[in-house]
Amino acid sequence: MSRYQQAIVIGGSVAGLTAARMLTDHFERVTVIERDRLQDNPDYRKGVPQTRHAHLLLLRGMHNLDKMFPGLSQELADAGGVIVNVGQELIAYMRGNWLPSFTSDLNPIACSRPLLEQTIYRRLTANPQVNFIEEVEVCGLLTDEARSHATGISYRSRQAGGELQTLMADLVVDASGRTSNTPKWLEGLGYAPPAETTVNSFPGYATRIYERPANFNEHWKAAAIFPVAPHNTRGVVILPLEGNRWHVTLMGIQKDYPPTDEEGFMAFLRDLPTDKIYHILKEARPLSSIIGYRKAENRLYHYDRLPRYLERFVVLGDAVYALNPVYGQGMTVATMGSQTLADCLQAQKGNGDAAALTGLARRFQKALGKVIAGPWQMATGEDMRWPETVGGEGLDLPTRLVQKYMDKYMEAMAFNAELTAQFFTVQQMMAGPETILHPKKMWAVFTTLRQARRQAQQQSNTAGSWQQTMMPAGGGD
Repeated sequence: MSRYQQAIVIGGSVAGLTAARMLTDHFERVTVIERDRLQDNPDYRKGVPQTRHAHLLLLRGMHNLDKMFPGLSQELADAGGVIVNVGQELIAYMRGNWLPSFTSDLNPIACSRPLLEQTIYRRLTANPQVNFIEEVEVCGLLTDEARSHATGISYRSRQAGGELQTLMADLVVDASGRTSNTPKWLEGLGYAPPAETTVNSFPGYATRIYERPANFNEHWKAAAIFPVAPHNTRGVVILPLEGNRWHVTLMGIQKDYPPTDEEGFMAFLRDLPTDKIYHILKEARPLSSIIGYRKAENRLYHYDRLPRYLERFVVLGDAVYALNPVYGQGMTVATMGSQTLADCLQAQKGNGDAAALTGLARRFQKALGKVIAGPWQMATGEDMRWPETVGGEGLDLPTRLVQKYMDKYMEAMAFNAELTAQFFTVQQMMAGPETILHPKKMWAVFTTLRQARRQAQQQSNTAGSWQQTMMPAGGGD
């Protein structure tokens, strides 16, 4: 297969790194432009502040990465990443109950995002097709004289006095994240910028890393207490980290922001619907300060609806969509976007001539829009259940009916391990949401709830009978 000459990827996070990998199948050279220093940097990067908070790459995302980088999951495990069996080693509290354990082949790997990104980065630096230019700022797009297609970028060092430089390419990919400058770049070139939709339930996070207690002897490796609309605004997630550590992130919705001071952090933990996690962590040794984060609303730029496209330029990752991190979809959807880019390049049937890339921008942005649609609907649909959420277009009747059913489904999960297993299979994106709506699952939900209520009533009647037998027969002295 003939390859194009040069591609540029703006941004070195998961979306940018995976896009770079997929582009190596179609381009002789791929250059990643990054504002931070990636080389030998094991720490959390300033350019990605949300990465300090708990991340779990969903199982579908891990499978995608193993296809792109064979053996990557084993490499992460060898570096200290922790395999967590969702059915047996995750405890989850929802709607007043701890969910039952179940037999599962869902085995995602929990690790810090720096470990994940560094492992992918090292794989790419070992590829002679890939080059990194780090600690630079992209200043704008270069185009042909007619401004019909991108021809490269201009950039400068982030150090004081850095000279403006240019880099030419057959294709430019913006994977620069939430702070992407693409809307203003397009407008400056005479193109209509994308429409924007924001749905904000006002989530906030506070995170601290702990040493796993030496005397901890419970069976679980990860734990979650989920916020539940419309009233239970608080939750927590504990994920294992390499180095025998715990990543603990408190979650608050509707501006119930977790505090970042010691006393407030522990009080928030204590006031969760169950205090189990509080009693464990109050004896654990903290290894970090408490870090807060509040810019976590859902935001979507509608690049799939542009009236006209700048050719040889595409946008993916958080530069297009940013999802509330509480649902854990971001990194996995990023890998799906990179795979979609590769599929669209394959569909172009190019011969290595850059002119053959005409039409790719429209093809890709529309295909990416379809990939995003499901995760976006899930995240925003859940967030719009909170009474003070702003943005969006409201929920239509079918969506409201599905949500009422899901309320019943999640209530039934406490009494039915099979329903719990299916929920987490969907949550790990290994099956579509439609599997939860299958008639057999609906029947299981309603029969489970009917049986649970019958048992509760029998227990209540038994307790009432026992109390009557203990009462005096007469009413006198």
